[in-house]
Amino acid sequence: MQYSHKIKKLFLYAGVDKEEYNRLLPSIREENRLLLKVFSQLAVVMFFALFIASVISTGFASINSPTYLVFGLIMLGVVMCTTLVLPKYPAYVMAFVYIFETMLYVFGIHISMLHAEKPAVSAVAFLLVSPLLFYDRPIRLSMQIAIVVAVFCIMVLYFKEPDVSQTDIWNMVTFGILAVATTVFIMSIKIRALYQSSQIEYLSQTDLLTGIKNRNHYENRLEEYPKMVTSNLICVYADVNGLHEMNNKEGHQAGDRMLREVAGILQEKFGPDHTYRIGGDEFVVFRIDGKPENISSEIEEIKEKLDKQGYHVAFGSSVYQVSEGKLEMYELVKSAENKMFAAKKEFYSESENDRENR
Repeated sequence: MQYSHKIKKLFLYAGVDKEEYNRLLPSIREENRLLLKVFSQLAVVMFFALFIASVISTGFASINSPTYLVFGLIMLGVVMCTTLVLPKYPAYVMAFVYIFETMLYVFGIHISMLHAEKPAVSAVAFLLVSPLLFYDRPIRLSMQIAIVVAVFCIMVLYFKEPDVSQTDIWNMVTFGILAVATTVFIMSIKIRALYQSSQIEYLSQTDLLTGIKNRNHYENRLEEYPKMVTSNLICVYADVNGLHEMNNKEGHQAGDRMLREVAGILQEKFGPDHTYRIGGDEFVVFRIDGKPENISSEIEEIKEKLDKQGYHVAFGSSVYQVSEGKLEMYELVKSAENKMFAAKKEFYSESENDRENR
């Protein structure tokens, strides 16, 4: 039972859990987009080189010239789509991957039929290579291989002589089984490697206590924000009041719980992509092209939620407008930080919040 479960997981999700595979989907799409761009460009070069060679060389298979030209133009279309369409619509990456792979299979089968007197070579070669080019679930790749083998065998029986067709069918079925086994094995290695890479990236970018992005990720992304802004950028700087006192009075578990609660509310309000814990009790969040007039009321809502749980956070915010000229991120953050310090000073100036009385 356990062995059958492992086989099922291997074919369905390349050996990782379903949840882990689903978390990898954005990375899989991006990897496939980059691979598709490279392989489609190589395919364009290959088909047009074959076309030119078939035209100028009398010894080359001139009968293949129209095929080379047609598939070269198709691949050129795929290249244009990977450059112009897929960066904006990443959800369509797999559709174009399947188009690319289908064209390779069709090309291999078509060339084999053009030379019906000879055993097929191109179709077998693409059957072995194509499933290994991209990232995908082994079950889908295995189904593709099975369909290609079935279509090829039908075409062979219809177009080729019996003595050649028997050899082609035997080779295609044999190499089809080998292709499935190789694809499942290689895809398992590739997906696991991608999963491990994503885990390393997650650990390097994530604050493990709160689950939000850490200072390392904050520093790496800070200079990217000017490229994302079209109208304004809002920065909110937050500092938890009384963390040291809570750690001393109630223990570090209570302090950790407070930090997690603050991080969760900030992430809920501003989203996970631009919420950072940059110090022990300090948080920075950004909102791209938001509504600056709403930021004060949103901060008050957060403070009210935290007050109900007995937590107090000092906030400061600053806003950059595109009309102001060049965006200086450190100045924007520093402005929000200074306002936070003013709010923190006001909080501790009240006698009941004075550190000496806590």
